[in-house]
Amino acid sequence: MGGTWGFSGPQFLAWYGIALAVVVVVQVGWPRVARPRGVEGGGELPDVYHLAYLAGGPERVADTAIAALVDRGLLRVNSEGLVTAAGKRPWHKIERSVHEGAKGVTGGTTRSLRARATRSKAMSDLEAEMQRAGLLTSGSEAQPFHSAVLLAYLVLLAVGAVRFVTGAANDRPVGWLFLLLVVALVLTIVASVIRGRRRVRITPRGQGALARARSASQGPAQPAVLLAGPAGAVALGGLAMYPDDELSAALIPPFQPFAGSGGGSSGGGSSCSSSSSCSSGSSCSSGSSCGSSCGGGGCGG
Repeated sequence: MGGTWGFSGPQFLAWYGIALAVVVVVQVGWPRVARPRGVEGGGELPDVYHLAYLAGGPERVADTAIAALVDRGLLRVNSEGLVTAAGKRPWHKIERSVHEGAKGVTGGTTRSLRARATRSKAMSDLEAEMQRAGLLTSGSEAQPFHSAVLLAYLVLLAVGAVRFVTGAANDRPVGWLFLLLVVALVLTIVASVIRGRRRVRITPRGQGALARARSASQGPAQPAVLLAGPAGAVALGGLAMYPDDELSAALIPPFQPFAGSGGGSSGGGSSCSSSSSCSSGSSCSSGSSCGSSCGGGGCGG
């Protein structure tokens, strides 16, 4: 029997569903197929923050800066996880962003310092530098592809809508077509969101640099200078890898929606830093000066 546009209802539904499925498969599968494979060689990374970005993104960079500043005594951490600035202003732009966020009487939490650092111009400059070095993509390479996918969904949505209106006007059953239109609309919205996002990815060159760093950290030889000290450990493994357990626990407090917003953040001015008696490698035992300043339960307990 004849149908709208020369297609019967079942025929149109079949072709429409196939077209939607093809676009979905291309959207999901093509980026995986087109993604560069293998690991390229390259020179040494300029500093530990490039390594941190490759290992964990902007938040890991912020965590590494926190670790470096705590280790040098430029940040102090109390038992409640509040971080306050101490000492002179650091010269590195990333460290300066974190240090400035910890100024004031109450300082800030690790979470707030991360948020400040990831939005800073210093982080944008670091990303741009890594893109120029071929360690990161700019995030714009896939924009033409995502635009084409969005256009395909829009065309299918428009065709389906016109068919729906025409079929309804001709008293044709359009229930199944309505369901497919809902699916097409959802896919169009998802494609629009994906197109609007800027997704920075690690290049094969960056993957190679990260792989060499991980290999150096696990090998029997002395690690490279980038991996030395708490900053290197945190760059590869996060704040949980900070070599002092008490400081690590203080820097990673339990999740609290309003952590650090109340008073009593640093009772009696007590704090722990690597330059104080609660330094890396020491323990907060009762009776010691660190025990009295961090509380009987230990620093960050």
